[in-house]
Amino acid sequence: MTKDELLAGIRRDRAALDALLREIDDARTLEPSLDAGWSVKDVLAHISAWERACTGWLETVARGATPERPEVRDVDATNAGYYERAKDAPLAEVAAESAASYDALLAAVERLSDADLDDETRFGFPMWRMIDGNSGEHYREHIEQIDAWLERTR
Repeated sequence: MTKDELLAGIRRDRAALDALLREIDDARTLEPSLDAGWSVKDVLAHISAWERACTGWLETVARGATPERPEVRDVDATNAGYYERAKDAPLAEVAAESAASYDALLAAVERLSDADLDDETRFGFPMWRMIDGNSGEHYREHIEQIDAWLERTR
């Protein structure tokens, strides 16, 4: 996959997520009605946390090093930690961080070459797959979750 293709997919999937979020008013965004009692706000904070982790890994790669990825050892525990850190944050703060983490991820991907994206040595699979797993694929997963909740509650 080329950098242009990856970026186009990330932007497309993020636009779909953002469009869905605009359909939900603030009060409903805070309802703890998704899986594990999370709110849409909590999911947005969760996505941002993984975008930041991915951006950190990409910045490490840009320095020529191989990133350590302790978060991957126990995804459930990592997700629980991300939730605990952000659960009491105000919606406006989570929304601002979401925009900032997305912009940082795009900037980190922009600095990569197509050869970097195809490199399998740092992650055991092409780097573009790791990036997509923490952006486009992740957005689609949560779009599906939020869509299902909206369908049940309309």
